[in-house]
Amino acid sequence: MDYPSRVLARVDELAAGLGPSLRGPVAALAANPGKSLRSGLLAACVGDAPVDPSRMVRLGALVELVHLASLIHDDVVDRAALRRGQPTAHTLVGPERASLAGLAAFALAGTESAELGAGVDMLVSRTLSELAHGQLLDIERTFDTAYALQDYLELTERKTGVLFQMTCLLGAAEAARPEPEVAALSLFGHEFGIAFQVLDDCLDLTPGDLDKSVGTDHMLGLFGAPTLAALAADDSGALAALLLSPDFTSDDLPAVRALVQSSGGLDQAMELAREHLDRARAALDDVAEDARTGILAILAKVESRL
Repeated sequence: MDYPSRVLARVDELAAGLGPSLRGPVAALAANPGKSLRSGLLAACVGDAPVDPSRMVRLGALVELVHLASLIHDDVVDRAALRRGQPTAHTLVGPERASLAGLAAFALAGTESAELGAGVDMLVSRTLSELAHGQLLDIERTFDTAYALQDYLELTERKTGVLFQMTCLLGAAEAARPEPEVAALSLFGHEFGIAFQVLDDCLDLTPGDLDKSVGTDHMLGLFGAPTLAALAADDSGALAALLLSPDFTSDDLPAVRALVQSSGGLDQAMELAREHLDRARAALDDVAEDARTGILAILAKVESRL
């Protein structure tokens, strides 16, 4: 069994250890994995360093489990109907049980990190704290059409960047990389995570994405980078008026997309994603070739979405 398959099997094993009433939502999402981007990035950061294969699998499963738990909570807050082409946990078992399942998965990740060692435990704990803070900030900004794009980027650091940063740091620590490389990989994870989220915001305005309900964040007052950039550029106030209309429905989403595009918001956000991807790539100049090659391959896959 190869590394990605072993990681997924370990996630399934961990999910099976949850209580009967909570394992269902976690196991269902674990059984419908995405691209395993984070565990793949961890392995790339390790590169050719001699490491314990079983620890590598556990670390890969750990980062995927944290990601999975965050998705369950995100979907509850965003009231998303689909995740990876399937009904979200809260639509199947209700928001209360889904929230508890996500919390149980976070707790399980904490237990797993403690067993893997003090350094892992501390890093995971800090990351979970930042993720929770980011989720709270996301809730607090709802329907704020004056929310600054820079503030949103700081929120994105907590919601997305810290998990990629944690992934890179776990890989660097496992490979015992020297301090300059650790710092470079930390910076890469930070910049890559921001770019990834901004790019995801852009794709959220693209009709035909079957992975999730397109543009529905706008109905909850959760505006991504393209919309925030468009709001700042729209002197007419038409976009803000539309988004804040009490009669706003999903039928208005095409009009939102048109206004965001015509005001240059989508182009500005795409350029912002490119800037952070460029910074991420530049950080790799200080990383040894055995890790840089694999990380660049992952970076290229993300860039292909631009």
